[in-house]
Amino acid sequence: MKRGSFGYLQAAKKASLIKSCLMLAAVLIIFFAAYFYFHTKKNVFSILAAVGALPTGRSIVGTVMFMRAKSASLKVKEAVDQAAELPEGCSGYDLYLTAYERAYSVSHLTVVDGIVAGITEDEKTDCGLCEKHLRDMLRKDRHPGYEVHIYRDLDKYVKEIERLSGLESESLQEDREVMNMILMISL
Repeated sequence: MKRGSFGYLQAAKKASLIKSCLMLAAVLIIFFAAYFYFHTKKNVFSILAAVGALPTGRSIVGTVMFMRAKSASLKVKEAVDQAAELPEGCSGYDLYLTAYERAYSVSHLTVVDGIVAGITEDEKTDCGLCEKHLRDMLRKDRHPGYEVHIYRDLDKYVKEIERLSGLESESLQEDREVMNMILMISL
């Protein structure tokens, strides 16, 4: 499933969990099989298991991050789909943006005509800090000047995307590039 698709986080959680479990099982099987066969930990397979533990640990950390992420609700999807037809490639669901100090869960986000608008359903997400994080990321990726608004109220967000869908975007290609960049920085 592609990033930005509705249900992406749920599918990614399952895939990441399965991958991490398989990797952990492989490391443990290699280590213990060699230990029981050679009756010592001093063998080449122990080194192989230790080296295999590094990507396994990274995979487990990724799984923990996916488990913390909140998916968009069906209510948001239906409201967004009914509200307006957004340009293709300019919107996405199930975004989980990470920064050094915190993470931001965004259920839906759209980019139209220099405006980035999104909705969060996670009560722990600080909308002001999420907006600042997105502005900083856009500025670093050479897309300054974009307005960023993250909503918590679904009705206000629906009105905003209805307004945005009525705009004639002068820079549709740039809007798609910005949306693609945002998808790349999200989980």
